[in-house]
Amino acid sequence: MTTKLTKIARVFTQLEQWRDTYFPERQIFLRSQGRVRFLTIHSYTQITAASSLAIALTWGAVTSYAYMSRDRVIEDKNKTISTMSTQYQTLSSDLSALEIDVERRAQLLEQRQQFLEEILETDPAQTVNQPANKPVETETDGSTPEQTSSLFETLFSSAPANAAILTNIDRRVTLVDRLRTMEQRQRSLASMMLKDVKQQLSVVDKTLAPSKLNTDDLIRKLSAPATAAGGPYVPDHAFEGIFAAEDGSPFLELKESSDRLKMVTNALDSYPLGEPAEKYYVSSKFGRRRDPIKKTWAKHSGLDLAGWPGTAINATAAGTVVYSGWYGPYGNMVEIDHGNGFRTRYGHMKKLRVKKNEQIDLGHRIGDMGRTGRATDTHVHYEVWFDDKVRDPMPFIKAAANVLKIQGRHEKTYE
Repeated sequence: MTTKLTKIARVFTQLEQWRDTYFPERQIFLRSQGRVRFLTIHSYTQITAASSLAIALTWGAVTSYAYMSRDRVIEDKNKTISTMSTQYQTLSSDLSALEIDVERRAQLLEQRQQFLEEILETDPAQTVNQPANKPVETETDGSTPEQTSSLFETLFSSAPANAAILTNIDRRVTLVDRLRTMEQRQRSLASMMLKDVKQQLSVVDKTLAPSKLNTDDLIRKLSAPATAAGGPYVPDHAFEGIFAAEDGSPFLELKESSDRLKMVTNALDSYPLGEPAEKYYVSSKFGRRRDPIKKTWAKHSGLDLAGWPGTAINATAAGTVVYSGWYGPYGNMVEIDHGNGFRTRYGHMKKLRVKKNEQIDLGHRIGDMGRTGRATDTHVHYEVWFDDKVRDPMPFIKAAANVLKIQGRHEKTYE
């Protein structure tokens, strides 16, 4: 107990020494009007003032540090917000550009799909060799253009915000991949259709070859369009690139080849493909022969088809009667203009059943077989003209079945 009291006393002694050393009692002398006074400042007063000052300085330092630290935190947050805002603006801009790009590509894909469907519906090349129970495949990854458009509307229906924008960009990138797959399948289908169209054009050329004609001849002689024309302007398919500059070339080539096939098919409507008579035999062929009357070599510009008197003579293609009557050595003759450079003549008929300017169809009865004019017996002299040049009628007669098939008409009907 004594030891503890001694230690306590020693501590107080040390405190008093520290007080007397640093805060001794001080006096302030004041002189006023010749009188001197002094003010005593005790040690404890000094200690209290020093403590208050120290506390004030410490508080000021702490608050200043806290204030400066808060400014730095706020500045860091502002920088973070600014960075995030910049990133958001960039992502929004990228998203907008992606939306526009996806919509553009989708529209072009829809145009191509519509073009392919039109070709499949109207192009003879896609129907002649296509089995009736096996339609051409036109689907692209299971999505129709209408479904794709609906998907676009769902994706673009509301503006994305904050973290959701990343998810929407990912979804749109995925959609672009799907559109790319659709485009590749469309190009593959267009290539197959183009191959089929070219094959059909080749078939036409082979069919026309015996008559010394080709598709270029038919297209060149197509009737000129009427000068009076009008109607709303509807731009044609441009087939611009969707994912690559050249990915529209198969569609453009398909359109050109398909248009060419359509023109050829239209021109073939004027092709003399019927037989002038149902029952006949060839009594004299086209070309060089001995003249049946003078018995010397001469050029025969037609095909003589012999039969019974009164046998029906039929038009071998639709057209307009440009001559019906007596025509010198032809006797009673009918000449028909079928359009697109084709004309036919029928001579030596016993009776004429059509008049000039009359419109007739394929198989229309135009007269009866006879032996009028320069003829030795009953027959019809049949001529085929193209581009103002007489042609051998036999290749036209032989090509009739194939031409009808190309036109999509497999049977001929006569009135």
